[in-house]
Amino acid sequence: MINLKAPETKTLVAVHGWAGAVLGLLLYVVIVTGMAAVFSNEIKAWSGGLLGISDPLNQPLGAVLARLEAQTPEEFRDDLGLRATPAGNVHAFFHADETVNGVRRERGVLYEIGPNESVISRQEGLGNELAANDPHAALGRFYVDLHVRLHVPNPWGLILTGILGLAMLVAAVSGILMHRHLFRDIFLMRGRDRLVGLRDLHSVAGTWTLPHAFVLAFTGAYLSFAIAVALPMLAKIAFKGDVREMVTTLNGLNSVDARPAAIADIDRILSDARHRAGAPLMSAGWENRGRADSRITVFPTPRSGDLTAMRLIYNGSTGQLIRERPIIGLKPSWGASLLGLIGPVHFGNFAGWWSRSVWFALGAASAYVAWSGLNLWVRRRSNQRGWRGLGRATAWVGGGLPFAMTVAAVAYFASLPSLATVFWTPVAFLIAAALALIPAIVMRSVERVPPLLFGATGILMVVIPVLRTAVGGPDWNAALAAGQSAIPVMDGLVVLGGLVCVVSAGLSLRRREQTTFGAGAIMQSAE
Repeated sequence: MINLKAPETKTLVAVHGWAGAVLGLLLYVVIVTGMAAVFSNEIKAWSGGLLGISDPLNQPLGAVLARLEAQTPEEFRDDLGLRATPAGNVHAFFHADETVNGVRRERGVLYEIGPNESVISRQEGLGNELAANDPHAALGRFYVDLHVRLHVPNPWGLILTGILGLAMLVAAVSGILMHRHLFRDIFLMRGRDRLVGLRDLHSVAGTWTLPHAFVLAFTGAYLSFAIAVALPMLAKIAFKGDVREMVTTLNGLNSVDARPAAIADIDRILSDARHRAGAPLMSAGWENRGRADSRITVFPTPRSGDLTAMRLIYNGSTGQLIRERPIIGLKPSWGASLLGLIGPVHFGNFAGWWSRSVWFALGAASAYVAWSGLNLWVRRRSNQRGWRGLGRATAWVGGGLPFAMTVAAVAYFASLPSLATVFWTPVAFLIAAALALIPAIVMRSVERVPPLLFGATGILMVVIPVLRTAVGGPDWNAALAAGQSAIPVMDGLVVLGGLVCVVSAGLSLRRREQTTFGAGAIMQSAE
């Protein structure tokens, strides 16, 4: 039991309510999109339309890379980035650094390598633009960007989501202190009155999700501010804005030796790294190819049972291992271990499908807490015009966001054969959001808006797996044969989610009709 005096409790209620009222809708958006971001890699593999293998960096790459290097302009051969795509292929990016208006960026040629040394595509340009214009990753990237920065230009989007994380921390802490009977409230459900039931369900869901909300808020705020503020500030102050020099120094590899040297066997290095890591490899970065100071940094996935993985640094000319190092620093430490946990804990990807499923369920509960809290706050002020407007906005965002995200997925698959997904995915999202606004404005009973939108969302979700296959996506047999279990699993989860939306929408509408009928009967009997 937490005993607080009445004035203190009143203040906490005000802090808790206003923290949710001011930023509640944006917080709801971040939470719901975070539920999709938990499965971002699975969504990219499921929606990509390209079927590779389960461990793409485990195939021989030396011969195809040598062939591609010969086709690449000489000015782009200094550095090479290798990355396993979620669809099971390899992105090979031959590039060099260039500085424009004091900003260093990477320009080069990006190849996508499929199984058996097949080359799927070739694109030339800036690294960040090539990644943003990848049509086969547009859906997953759209969801992640919406969660991470709300599609607001950098660094302001990250700063905004960092502020939302702090607001979520305030709501979580004040929610804990407000509960006089914290453990009793975990199971407290009183009566059948709708308002009392909504308040109790908000309290129960909020109490159960408090630890998860606190962890998400802290790690989310940390990641946002670290990327948007801390790292750029460190690079500017200590390294005159040179991010590459900062990374090289932190890796302990700041010696320069431009003498010509041999190029190591990349297949042997990747094989050695996989053996040492005891896990598949995510990516590798090769700097200063053909020079004595050439270095290859390999990033493996965490070994089974571990939450973080070490980075392996090799000599790019001899192929010898230089050192293993944690995410920060040159030696293992408690600080490096804790820092390495922030990402996996925030996105819930530390125990495969199990942890992601739990994070998804807790995210759904947290989204309900944010949405129901806004409804409760607005209902207490329903006689004021401005607050009634917020109530309609809450109904629009609450039901319209899942609807718009689903329409974006439909548009993605419909435009995938033409590779116009980068354009149609966000455009369809905006069109669907505008359509969802119409019932929120014109319907007299605003409470009917979210169930109607959830019902439409569910119907579209059931259709999506059929559409995915119809536009040429791999079937389950081909996916399982290639080790891509994410495809049938995501199909099943999408259909299940659609059925849940349809059933819950139907039950909600029926409950409201019964409530309206009961109220009308009482009024007639009174007359």
